[in-house]
Amino acid sequence: MIIPEPFILPIIVDNSAPITINAQIAEQIKLLIATGELHSGDTLPTVTQLAKHLGVNHNTIAAVYNYLIESNYLVARRGKGTFVADSLAVKNIVNLRQFYNLLGQAFSCATMMGLSPSEFARAAYAQAVMLNQHTTAPLKLIFVECLQDGVEIYEAVQGEIQQDLEFLSLEELKGQKPKVLQKLSVADLIVTTTQHLWELIQLAAPSQEVIAINIKPDLRLLTHISSLPRNSLVLLICEEENEREHMKKMLQLSGISHINFQTLSLDNLNTNHQILKEADAIYLSKKVEYDVYQFNPQRDKVMVFNYSLDETNMAVLKARIAAIVSAK
Repeated sequence: MIIPEPFILPIIVDNSAPITINAQIAEQIKLLIATGELHSGDTLPTVTQLAKHLGVNHNTIAAVYNYLIESNYLVARRGKGTFVADSLAVKNIVNLRQFYNLLGQAFSCATMMGLSPSEFARAAYAQAVMLNQHTTAPLKLIFVECLQDGVEIYEAVQGEIQQDLEFLSLEELKGQKPKVLQKLSVADLIVTTTQHLWELIQLAAPSQEVIAINIKPDLRLLTHISSLPRNSLVLLICEEENEREHMKKMLQLSGISHINFQTLSLDNLNTNHQILKEADAIYLSKKVEYDVYQFNPQRDKVMVFNYSLDETNMAVLKARIAAIVSAK
C-alpha cells in the first residue's frame, strides 16, 4: 500500500514529556508499525511534510529518519522516498504488539485516575528502575544462521522456546563486523543449526556455550517426494550452492534414495528453461519462489522447501535455557 501524499502520521509532540522530541517521534513511528497502522512497504511523509505538520525543525525529522533507517525499521530509496522496511527488525517489533496493547491498557487506567501522559511516562520509568534492581537480567540468547533461509528457522525456534531470541547473520559474523561480533561476545547461549555448529564454535569465545538444532524437511514435503516414481527428476533450487547441497543431503538422510536429484541455481535456470518442463518435481527456497514462477512452470510440480525442527534437539535446548536461568 502506498500512502497518498496528504497523509500525515498521527504523531504528537509533547514539549513537557520526560524524553527528547527525537525519541518521541521515533518511538511513535515504531508504535505505528507494531500496531499495524504502518506495514512493510508503506511510504512515510517526506521530512519537510512531517516537520511542518509537527512544527519541529527539519533536521530533527531527518535525524529520526536516519536513526530508524540505521536500525532497519525504515529504508530510503533514492528519488522515491522513505518506506517501512521489510526486515527482521520490523518483524520483531510486530511480535511485540501484545506488549504495546498492555501499555495501552495501563495508560487507560492511569487516565481514569487523572494522570497526564507525562506523569504516566515518569511513573512507568520510575517503576521500571525500581523493579530492575530486584530482577535477574534476561538471558541474552542469540540465533545464528545464513540470512537467506535462516529467518524462517529462527522464527520457528523462537516460537518453540517462547524467549527473546536475537538473530545474527552468519555472513556478517564471517565479515567480522564489530557490532555483530560484540553482540555474539555477550551471549549467554548461542543457538545455530547442525550445519553451522563447527563454524560457530570457532567464532564464539571458549567460555561460551553453543547448541545446535537439527532441521529436517517437513512431513508434507517428505510425503510428496516419497510418492514420486523411481528415478524421477527432482530439481532443488536456491541461491547458494551450499544450501542446495544441504537440501539434497537432508532428503537423502531422511531415507529418500529412489530419486534423481539435480541442484540448480537461478543463473543455471536463466540459461536452461527447458529443464523445468522435464522435471517431475521442483523444490525451492522461499526466497527464489517468485523468480522461478517467472518461467511459468507447472505450479502443481513446485513446492517450497519448508523445514521442521528436531523434537529431541528442542527438548535439549529448552532444558539448557531453564538450567542457565536457574544458575543466574
